[in-house]
Amino acid sequence: MGVASWRFARNHRGRAAVLAVLEELPGICSVVVAAGSMIMVGIMLCKDWLQ
Repeated sequence: MGVASWRFARNHRGRAAVLAVLEELPGICSVVVAAGSMIMVGIMLCKDWLQ
């Protein structure tokens, strides 16, 4: 019984962690998109500056 309840608690904690990540996903996606666009702008500026 103890092992079963430990497994359930562990599985429930993992599920809670996954739900927390999914709730934060829109914020994470916007940060990733912003960082990617900044990197692309930096690459374009460097290419133009080198010429």
